Amino acid sequence: MNQGLVAIVGRPNVGKSTLFNRLTKTNNAIIHNRPGVTRDRLYGTVTSVDEDGSGYSIIDTGGFETKDLYYQPFAKNIVWEQTEMAIEEADVVLMVLDAKAGLHPHDRELVQYLHKLEKRVIYVANKVDGQEQTPAMWEFYELGLDHIYNCSAAHNRGVWDLACAIEDELEKVNGTKLQLDHDGATKIALIGRPNAGKSSILNRLCGENRSLVSDVAGTTRDTIDTVISYNKKPYVLLDTAGVRRRKKISDKLEGLMVIKSLRAIEDADIVVIVITADEGMSDQDARLASLAADKYKPVLIVVNKWDLIPNKDSNTAREYELDLREKLADISYFPVLFTSCLENKRIHKILQEVEALATAYDKRVPTARLNEVLERAVHEHTPALIRKLNKRVKFYYATQVRTMPPTIVVKCNVAGEIQESYKRYLTKRFRKDLEFGKTPLRVLFRGKKEEKEFKAQS
Repeated sequence: MNQGLVAIVGRPNVGKSTLFNRLTKTNNAIIHNRPGVTRDRLYGTVTSVDEDGSGYSIIDTGGFETKDLYYQPFAKNIVWEQTEMAIEEADVVLMVLDAKAGLHPHDRELVQYLHKLEKRVIYVANKVDGQEQTPAMWEFYELGLDHIYNCSAAHNRGVWDLACAIEDELEKVNGTKLQLDHDGATKIALIGRPNAGKSSILNRLCGENRSLVSDVAGTTRDTIDTVISYNKKPYVLLDTAGVRRRKKISDKLEGLMVIKSLRAIEDADIVVIVITADEGMSDQDARLASLAADKYKPVLIVVNKWDLIPNKDSNTAREYELDLREKLADISYFPVLFTSCLENKRIHKILQEVEALATAYDKRVPTARLNEVLERAVHEHTPALIRKLNKRVKFYYATQVRTMPPTIVVKCNVAGEIQESYKRYLTKRFRKDLEFGKTPLRVLFRGKKEEKEFKAQS
C-alpha cells in the first residue's frame, strides 16, 4: 500500500494547481493565469494507479513570490514559509518547471535549495503541448538533473507516467524508513487547531508537564514523541502541536499546522482530532477528518473545553453530537468524546476509546461469518438491475484479506457496474453486523481477474 506525503513546489503559474487537480482527480485548486492565485496550500488524496484502494497525501503549495526570492533568497514571506514547511515534511517533492517559459534564475535557486536538503525530488517539465517546446525543455538539463519528466497537465499527457514515478519513489521511502525503538506500539496523533487543548490533553495523559502550555495559540515548540502504557499495551503519542515558534508567523500558524497534521495522519495508527466545545468543528477540522478516512485511519473526535458550554442539561451533549455528526456526513461513524482538561473530566476515557478503535482496526472475521452477512444483506436489499447489461450483480463470496485497515474483498460478476450507493450500503452492513464498530472499513469489489491481480499485489 502506498503511503506518504508529496509536496508540489515551483514558481508561480507553472501549472502546479492543474497538476494537483489531475493527480487528485478533483477541481479543488483554483486555476488562473495570474501568478500567485494559490496563496494557501491545498491538500488532498491521490488514489494509487493500481486502484487497490491505497494512495497518498499531496500538498499544492503556493508559488513563492519571485521578487522576494530575487532580492532576498527564500524570504520569510507567507507563501515561502508554508512551502518550506511542506518541503520539510514531505517524503517526496515534485518540482514543476515551465516548458514554455524555459529555465528561470529562480528555478535554479530552488533546485539548489532542494539539493542541500537531500530530499527525494521528482522534476517535471509541464506545459509540453507539442514538439515546439523541446528546445526550451533542454535548458533545464543545465541544472545537472538526471531525469526530467515531461507532461501537459492541461491536456492530461504524461500524467500517468508521472503518477507511476511518484509511487515508485514512495515505495523506496517506505522500504527504507527507519523503525523507532518503540516498534509494535500503537501510534496516536493529536491534531487540531492551535489552542484547542492538545498539549493540555497530552500532559494529562502523560501525567507530567511535557509540553509548553499557554493561552496564546501556537506556543508548543518542537515535537517530542512520548511513549506511555495503558492496560499493559504501549502507545506512542505524536505531539503534532509542535510547530516551531518562528518570528512573525502568527498569521500563518494555522496553515503550517495543516502540513504538520497531514504528516501526522500518515505516520499515525489512530488519529485524535481535538476541537473546542465553544468553537465547534471548523471546515478544516472536517477536511482533516475526511482525509484520515480516505487513508482508512481510525479517528476519535475529542470535544475539549466542555466546561465552556453554559447551562448544560441531559440533552446538551446529545444534541451537540447530532449536529457534529451531521457535519461529518459520510464519516459520521467516528466516535465522539466530550472532555474538559481544566476540570480533568473524561480525559482518561481517551485511551479507552483509542484501545477500542485499535482492537477493531486489527480485527479479523472468519470467511463463513462474512458470507452469512453478505447473503443476508443482499437478500434484504437486492441490487438494482443493470439496464445496459440487462442483468443484476451476482455476489459469489466475501473474504477478509488484511487488517489495519480491515479489508474485505467481495467477489462478483460485474464489479465495475455496482452503484456507489449500494457499495456504501454493504460497507455499512459489514461494519454493523460484524461489529467493526467505529473504525474505517475498506470493501473492494472484484471480478475474477481483478481478484487474482489484487492477491498478487497484497
